Amino acid sequence: MSLPLIRKQFIKHGLAVATASIMASTAYAGTSEQQEIQQLRAEVAELRALIQQQAVTQKQIVAEQKARPVIATPPPAPVIAQAAPAPANAKPGWLTLPDGQTQVKLYGNVRVDAAYDFKGTTGGINNKTGQVPLNKDNPTEDSLNVSAAPTRIGLDIARQTNLGELTGKIEADFWGDGTSNGDGKLRIRHAYASLGKWLAGQTTSPFVNTDTSPDLIDFTGPMGGGTQRNVQVRYTQPIDANQKVLVALEGGDVENGKTAGGGRFPALTARYDIKTSDSKGLLQVHGLAHENRVSTNDSNDEEKWGWGLGVGGKYQFTPKDAIMANYYHVKGDSRYILYSGQTNTAYTTTGDGKTIDYDIHNNEFDTAQIGYQRNWSPKLRSAFSLAGMWFKDDNTYAENNQGYNKTLYNAIANIIYTPVKNVDLGAEYTYGQRETFAGDKGDLSRINFLTRYSF
Repeated sequence: MSLPLIRKQFIKHGLAVATASIMASTAYAGTSEQQEIQQLRAEVAELRALIQQQAVTQKQIVAEQKARPVIATPPPAPVIAQAAPAPANAKPGWLTLPDGQTQVKLYGNVRVDAAYDFKGTTGGINNKTGQVPLNKDNPTEDSLNVSAAPTRIGLDIARQTNLGELTGKIEADFWGDGTSNGDGKLRIRHAYASLGKWLAGQTTSPFVNTDTSPDLIDFTGPMGGGTQRNVQVRYTQPIDANQKVLVALEGGDVENGKTAGGGRFPALTARYDIKTSDSKGLLQVHGLAHENRVSTNDSNDEEKWGWGLGVGGKYQFTPKDAIMANYYHVKGDSRYILYSGQTNTAYTTTGDGKTIDYDIHNNEFDTAQIGYQRNWSPKLRSAFSLAGMWFKDDNTYAENNQGYNKTLYNAIANIIYTPVKNVDLGAEYTYGQRETFAGDKGDLSRINFLTRYSF
């Protein structure tokens, strides 16, 4: 209540009391007039004191309000959107897609290769011991080749399902049509999906030995090894923590070493893995069977089976040292094992396919490779490889193709320096030789250089 209103109320109350007192004094003549006047004065004085007290109190309240600092009410804090929590199965370094379930990881490398052939040039960065010019032909020497086509990029994919983790991989490089230096066009290396024990798509065949081969700079890889990637349906059966069996049906029949299509059956490949309990040792056994077919019409349709067996091993006998070895025996194939399709074919034929049916003559060869790897320091490592390939020479295949290779040899040594993480600088020397069924030889002497950034 404001001060003027309080004052009015007290005055009104005081006049009412005074009026009532005067009327009472008139009505009751027996009351002493002096006492009534004194009592009335006392009441008026009491009212005046109360009014003054209220005025002082009001002034104090106003003064305190003016002296009190004005505190501005802060605006409400902005609402900050919180990032969606990562799924429980999130993997370090992986990106979760907007669906909250699918995760992807990008990887690859930027790579530049250079090769200088002192002798036996084939005009490319990759090793082609099986195609070097023969010494009798006085071949060109001193040839430089460079390429960035081995650069690759890949994407790993993972998603949890009711049946387990669904994984996939898409990987490509720029090797294109597979010429000596690549043509820069995108080439699929891996494209598959895997769920549980099953895999479908294109990836490395179980018949080849990528796990037991030395780390070479040369883009082709070691003789006596393989990197063949085929479209396949594959089943993996673990036996225990250290053993498993892989079996695959691979598409694409082979016609003289080339995937032609139209075959009656897929290739059958298999691999058995066993590793030591300390994971230092690994042993692999490989198997292959496929049909070679020549068909010009229904009356001239010839088939003959090709097959192969292989064994490979690797052992890490110190933290810095590892040895590896591989051996294969193959008949009627020239695409799975590296260098077996350089000049040589999977089979040859006799007959014109018209008046005389074709007769298929499969090739047959053995190949062996031994390797050693050494980590000199955290930034410096080396690999060594010695390998050979021997084609059977007492059959119709050899008799009818004297210009094909009878033997191949490679000796390789490298050194790779990693100045910073994910960057490799390397140099590798290779000496190679081939000899034909006719006895002619060709020698190879070259050095490869590598610059690679991996991510």
